[in-house]
Amino acid sequence: MRIRGRRLYPSTLSERRVMMSLGGTPLYAPRGVSPYLIARRIARGAKGESGDVGFVREILAHTARPRHAGGPPNTAVIAVPVEAETSSGQGAVAA
Repeated sequence: MRIRGRRLYPSTLSERRVMMSLGGTPLYAPRGVSPYLIARRIARGAKGESGDVGFVREILAHTARPRHAGGPPNTAVIAVPVEAETSSGQGAVAA
C-alpha cells in the first residue's frame, strides 16, 4: 500500500481488488481516521487474514458525502424552434 497524504494507492492486485470493492482507487482516508490504519486494514483484508474490510467499509460509509437530496432533477425542456432545411442540402448561413 502506498500513501500520499490521505490518498491510498494499491501496491498489489489483491489490494486493488479490495479497494475497487470499497469505492475505487485511490481511496481517501477521512480526517478523523489515520490513513495508516486504513492501509493496514486493507492489506490484511487483501491477504485474507481477517475481516478488516468490513471495518473500513463502515468508516468510509460514515464519511461519504451525502448526495443532493433536493427535489427531483431538473427536467425542464427548453423549446427551440426548428428551421426547415433548404432543398439544396446547404444550411442557412447565420449572420
